[in-house]
Amino acid sequence: MDLLTTYAQGFAALANVPVLLCLLAGAALGLMVGVLPGVGPGVTIAVLLPFTYGLPPLAGLSLLLGVYCGAFYGGAVTSILIRTPGEASSIMTMFDGWPMAKKGQAHRALSLAFMSAFIGGMVSALTLAIAAKPMSQMAARFGAFENVMAIVLAVLCVGRAYQRQFAAAMMMMGLGFFLGTVGIDPNSNEQRYTFGWSGLLSGIPLVPVAVGLFGVAQALVMVSAPPVAVDKSLTAAAGLSARAFFEPFKYPRTLLKGLTLGTAIGVLPAVGAALSTSLAYFWAQRGAKDKTPFGQGNPEGIVAAESANNSNSGGAMITVLTLGIPGDAITAIIMGVFVVHGIVPGPALFTERPEIVSGVFAALIALNILILLLLVLSVKGLARLAYVDARLLGLGILALSLVGAFSAANSMTYVWIALAFGIFGFACARVGVPTIPLILGMVMGDTLEASLRQALARSEGSFMPFIERPMAATMLAAAIVMLLWPLWRRFRRASS
Repeated sequence: MDLLTTYAQGFAALANVPVLLCLLAGAALGLMVGVLPGVGPGVTIAVLLPFTYGLPPLAGLSLLLGVYCGAFYGGAVTSILIRTPGEASSIMTMFDGWPMAKKGQAHRALSLAFMSAFIGGMVSALTLAIAAKPMSQMAARFGAFENVMAIVLAVLCVGRAYQRQFAAAMMMMGLGFFLGTVGIDPNSNEQRYTFGWSGLLSGIPLVPVAVGLFGVAQALVMVSAPPVAVDKSLTAAAGLSARAFFEPFKYPRTLLKGLTLGTAIGVLPAVGAALSTSLAYFWAQRGAKDKTPFGQGNPEGIVAAESANNSNSGGAMITVLTLGIPGDAITAIIMGVFVVHGIVPGPALFTERPEIVSGVFAALIALNILILLLLVLSVKGLARLAYVDARLLGLGILALSLVGAFSAANSMTYVWIALAFGIFGFACARVGVPTIPLILGMVMGDTLEASLRQALARSEGSFMPFIERPMAATMLAAAIVMLLWPLWRRFRRASS
């Protein structure tokens, strides 16, 4: 009954014109950016973030969530039709979707992908609604010591997500924490790292940094990239099959594997959908019902990848709503909507702003239904977007990024910050250094500093409560295991 009441309140919160328009615009835009080469939801959400400031909180969240969810669906179109994943998480869909399209089964492949993604999205939204409140009640018992350890655990999750770039990821995370300290010290009122520039007295704002690292940097990458040739014969064959829409239900074990991994991995900070789709794909190979070799057009490969891909969104939102810790870079940017409206994500959100929480639950359900309807009506038109020259898109994104950065505060300071971080992000892209940890560090930095100060003030500088308090000690033990486990595996391989 509580779940039905929550959804009733959520759909009631959605029932106003600005929110409904934002749902529709976000869903349509998400589908387009999922198909457009090189754009992706992170870039689009970063560019749109400044434009949500004048909207009601739920309307702004609905717009960005629409882009977030829609891009997961749209990425499958180019993966199947032109062997070019719209998103990193769509790579596994390409392995079997492209061979099926080459065999003249593009309609079947697209239908499998969209229905599997729809099932994943709906299950993810329901899981979020069921799990969020109990998790928030548990998180409400967190003190400063537990908050610190939760962030430390999240930091190590980021490092584990970048196993081969652990040092670079930790360096960028540290840089994000450092940038969060710029401005006026909240305790002593002393200036920190402002170098006499009045524009930095209030700190380095998240919006222009996100716009620069995702929008400006990606625009520079796209403008400097050579044009890509597209085989138009398969995109012309884009369409859907009513029979294939129900085919994913023939593979319940594969669906369950994708849904389980997608939702579970979505909760882990910074890990993202790419890992869940990869694990689900390889897990589905064991005991697959269809005997077609994986990589040669097996429908279960598409089902596993897409169900895991789209079930990631609900898991990522759980940590945002309950702990105030972003599940990935995109939800970190989405948290900017909370911040600008003075809303603090975390356990208190469920009692202080229940209409926002229930509205997010309902919005995810509504978006998945709306996106599927839009796909049925416009899949052929969406496929043609793959022809768009990425260099022209890059110029458009650059212009929108700079306009958005300025409009966030009507200040050229924001534009200069966005340009500086855009050039920095472009350089990082060239040398292969991840920039996502920097954003995550900035988002979590304020909470870490405040919680650590509070914890040490209570314990008079002693670190013993981190061991003596059960929840903090449990998270500390998990962090130690996560940190030492790769070293243990390496030691065992060397000794065997």
